[in-house]
Amino acid sequence: MIVTMRSSLSDLTIERAKRREARIRQLEQERAEREAAIFQRIPRLAEIKALQAEIGLDLARLCLKRPTRFKMTFEELRDWSLRLAREREELLRQHGIDPRELEVHWDCPKCQDTGWIRDPDPGETAAPPRKCSCLIQEEIEDLYRVAGLTGPLREHTFDRFDLTVYPPECRKHMAGVRDYCRRFAEEVAEGRCRTSLLLQGAVGLGKTFLASAIGNHVIAARRPVLYFTLAEFVDLVRAEKLDGAEEARASAQWLLEADLVILDDLGAEKVTDFVAQELFNLINLRLNRQLPMVVSTNLRAAELEDTYGERIASRLLFGFEVLTLEGEDVRRVLRLRAEKR
Repeated sequence: MIVTMRSSLSDLTIERAKRREARIRQLEQERAEREAAIFQRIPRLAEIKALQAEIGLDLARLCLKRPTRFKMTFEELRDWSLRLAREREELLRQHGIDPRELEVHWDCPKCQDTGWIRDPDPGETAAPPRKCSCLIQEEIEDLYRVAGLTGPLREHTFDRFDLTVYPPECRKHMAGVRDYCRRFAEEVAEGRCRTSLLLQGAVGLGKTFLASAIGNHVIAARRPVLYFTLAEFVDLVRAEKLDGAEEARASAQWLLEADLVILDDLGAEKVTDFVAQELFNLINLRLNRQLPMVVSTNLRAAELEDTYGERIASRLLFGFEVLTLEGEDVRRVLRLRAEKR
């Protein structure tokens, strides 16, 4: 639901970092517990670990020309360390222990769960770290968590938009509508869109599919999207203004911060003057700030004005790019297809 959203993108980033830090601590603790159990069985392994740590310190001291503990040359220390490593391997083999049991079992070995990969750079200047694919996917999942695009809506993509469910005479037009929506989504994803989109058409023509396809494309580019129906918007307004709910106020902030806001299914249900005013404020604010928005409705122009008033209708019809969907009820077509199988 929309009221479970967080207040800002920075909050999501902080939450994500905290989750990763907690997970790293957990995995390191699990490794320490495995190691302690193995050392209890084979005390010599603990001795080897301690000796190798001291050898490492002595090697560093030699490089810094400082006094060492073992009074050995660099080569002698290195050879001793290699012998200890071989002894360790043999002890583990004899007891049937996988050496990986003494390592951290990272969820993502590429970045060791930090979310960042540092590539070795042969030059003098270290290459800047780059995001790991696991962090990119986590960012996308976080955006979905707050977006409201859940369940089947996440499966709606432009490639899955089936033109064959429309009458032959409507397919060329609907292909153009799909392609326009795709270009709109690409512009939002690239951060260069300054317009908004109104999807108009009768019930069951694919308005929700196209609206969520736009949202999914934008989220895939790791840009924040907010999707909600009119009923959810009414609940949000009531919770924020009347109940003073903190989470509702946080969600309302997302209406201003999201790169794309999608208001789906603006229907014929009458709304109070208070809700109409809040809806106008949202549409007007995003238009004035040139923040993209997608609104879908099955209402014609006159019906929009009768239901929501002249101010809202005017901004939707003349401030938005209007796309009209044509055809027959897709749900009915799909049901008939299923019955014939």
